[in-house]
Amino acid sequence: MAIDGGAPQEIPVLHPCGDLDQASIGPFAHELRQLCAAHRVVVVDLAGVTFGDSTFLNTLIQAETLTDLRLTGVPPSIARVFAITAMDEILAVYPTCDAAQMALPHAGDAA
Repeated sequence: MAIDGGAPQEIPVLHPCGDLDQASIGPFAHELRQLCAAHRVVVVDLAGVTFGDSTFLNTLIQAETLTDLRLTGVPPSIARVFAITAMDEILAVYPTCDAAQMALPHAGDAA
């Protein structure tokens, strides 16, 4: 898993990869919590994620309650899970990391 500094707005980008399920979610969940505690906006590039179970979905929802979570690179299989579970109505998905980093804060977020 890699983390990029998000110049110009210094928004971090987390790049998890592989399966994110109950057995493997620990490192991703820990890193995401750390970033959420330290940053008002966090981008997660899901391009390398091959599978995500309910533990993965719960981790994203928890992060969304802590920060302005922005997802990018969502593979079709994960997008389908988001649609089936209505997560696509809760989570902010952007076409690219740059778009996620440059977007204005969500309505209701403090500036």
